[in-house]
Amino acid sequence: MTIKKIITGGKGLGHLADGMVVMVSGVLPGETVMARETRACRGHREARLLRILEEAPERVEPPCPYYGRCGGCDLQHAAYPFQLQSKQQMLAEALQRAHVALPPGQPAAPLPSPKPFAYRYRLRLHLDRKGRMGFHRRASNQVVPIRRCLLVHEQLNQVMARLVDFDWPQKMRTHVQALELLLCPASGRTIVVLEPRQRRRSTNFHIPADSASSPADLVVLATQPSTRGELSPGATALLAQSFNGPRKNYQLSWDHRCFFQVNIAQNTRLVQQALALLSPRSRPWSALDLFCGMGTFSIPLALAGARVTGVEHNRHSLHWAERNNRAAGLQGTRFITADVRSQLETMVAGREAFTSILLDPPRQGLGRTAALLPRLEPEQIIYVSCDPATLARDLGLITAGGYRVQQVIPVDMFPQTHHIESVTLLERN
Repeated sequence: MTIKKIITGGKGLGHLADGMVVMVSGVLPGETVMARETRACRGHREARLLRILEEAPERVEPPCPYYGRCGGCDLQHAAYPFQLQSKQQMLAEALQRAHVALPPGQPAAPLPSPKPFAYRYRLRLHLDRKGRMGFHRRASNQVVPIRRCLLVHEQLNQVMARLVDFDWPQKMRTHVQALELLLCPASGRTIVVLEPRQRRRSTNFHIPADSASSPADLVVLATQPSTRGELSPGATALLAQSFNGPRKNYQLSWDHRCFFQVNIAQNTRLVQQALALLSPRSRPWSALDLFCGMGTFSIPLALAGARVTGVEHNRHSLHWAERNNRAAGLQGTRFITADVRSQLETMVAGREAFTSILLDPPRQGLGRTAALLPRLEPEQIIYVSCDPATLARDLGLITAGGYRVQQVIPVDMFPQTHHIESVTLLERN
């Protein structure tokens, strides 16, 4: 069987002699392979790679000893330039299948990650009841034990090694089901966040550490009860990142309850790219930032001169957005704690309008709610997406409301994996 292309999810697609579609992992376009069927699905088959009879020139030897066993990476066997090319193709095909009209030359060439390895500042590890700590095996809940990941910043690898060396997995196995390792971009401080098996905080569970054996600078429980003190103006920021702003430099601060991009260098470029696409015809201008989090886009938008309204359902994130806004010396920015769909319905009913809308939704996108965006009459819409399929679906609804896609820029936030981040600019017809 000859592999035709890489599809969303990182698998290779080929055809049997009878035309049946076969999907198999660990292959590249142009390769002739032998594979064994593992699952019969309606309209296609899934298979496991047995042997490569003819290799593609883009194939490289995966440097990770866990590759093929853990479920983290799925493109380490491809040279990095080819990974970028494949992601551009996958994004283009998703948009074409949804019949989204694109200008010539779009999607653009992806913005490569400055670091194809050692780029992650955040990592989630699973812990089973036998005390094994690592990633889940692909399509399984079985834990593959690891003590080092090539995608992770070296400081977090040192934390993993200390966890193993001081026998933390064995000590925590009955109480903890997962760990999140965090590295502060601004200070270099390392943090371990423990996720208990019981959602209620166990009165019998004590963090098994002292200053000598602690694997990180700070160890916290993910489910510690919320208090007013945690959201007070004096609450301590665990994490921070500095940015070069459009008019002045600024810093964002947050804690472990907030979302932040794992690839810090690419996050900076993502923010710069999104703001560079905005060119409002009128000044002053108003901007609506949906899923605003702790102000990743709201703060630079306000610094660029926009009157910003941020909407976010996570009250912890919004607390930090307000603190970051004050720290940047900004006034007039409005933050709303609300579900985005409900808030959009309220804004449409109130006949609110914005010069620009920027949204950075979770993987599931907006769905039918995307049809509400044109009713707020923005000149431009910036859609930041981490999933080509939901992006394509939502763009179909937005363009049906009188907007056209101008640019689609892939941003490689997750090298060695099939995941694709992108920034799309739409303008009103």
